[in-house]
Amino acid sequence: MNLQQELQPYLKIIEKEINKFSGDRQVTFFYEPIRYILRLKGKRIRPLLTMLCAEALDVPPQVSRYPAAAVELLHNFTLVHDDIMDQDDFRRGRQTVHKKWDVNAAILSGDGLMGLAFRKLLDTPQGDVTAMARRFTEAMLLICEGQGQDKMFETRSSVDSALYLQMIERKTAVLIELACELGAMVAGAGRDTVLLLREFGYALGLGFQIQDDVLDVVGDESHLGKKTGSDLSMHKQTLLTIKLREKTGSDQFFDLPLKEFRRLLDESGVLAETRQQYQDLFDQARNKAQQLPASPARERLLALTDSIKNRDW
Repeated sequence: MNLQQELQPYLKIIEKEINKFSGDRQVTFFYEPIRYILRLKGKRIRPLLTMLCAEALDVPPQVSRYPAAAVELLHNFTLVHDDIMDQDDFRRGRQTVHKKWDVNAAILSGDGLMGLAFRKLLDTPQGDVTAMARRFTEAMLLICEGQGQDKMFETRSSVDSALYLQMIERKTAVLIELACELGAMVAGAGRDTVLLLREFGYALGLGFQIQDDVLDVVGDESHLGKKTGSDLSMHKQTLLTIKLREKTGSDQFFDLPLKEFRRLLDESGVLAETRQQYQDLFDQARNKAQQLPASPARERLLALTDSIKNRDW
């Protein structure tokens, strides 16, 4: 049985849980966009991580489904609002909410997703739910800070590598870190284990985003399922462009054809250096996960980590 087949039972639980919520169905302006965004099937990596981390600590998916669903609803909240700010027309091959409806509907449905996320989290039947809610709130605010920094960077050319890493820590890594940490918290794990899974998620999330920056330039479009070169065409600050500017003392490369930009990255050593950076982070993540007690759940968690690293998932 391959990994995706092994994960199907978890995915079914996640889909059922995120789509199970009560409310006045007649308020279609509010609920239809929410149901629409939840039907745009993503990979559900974050809730899978919550479930597998919890299961590695002997908590079954029927219990961890609540914080797992909360993490996925929080993730979708960020997508809806980010799409508005970035003026994106499509998400997962379909129209974004603000394009299909309007900006007001998108703002409202994003707010609703956040409310639903907290409701799911507070329904968690075991673990210190107050501590989980506090951590969830802290992560949500950090994600908003990261998005704010990302928008600020659009008009700044003085962003350095350290500042960029701080931004993606907040915007991307913190949510994957939270997903893994909640898996430990729902298990009532001790401080050392909670920290272990938090560090696992942090390294995995940071590696994932840096790898994403690289794949936007050198990835295979047919494998990625999206067009490459979009960051370059939008003159976005990424670790690649920041490192290249630091090495060359210029940012004139933004207007180069993608092929020439790739060549410059390769010849300057920036591409190899950045690839090594995310490979090291994925290795750190795997080493953390291997410290969990041996079990089939741990092996699935390691397999998912490898699959994320190889973009097989």
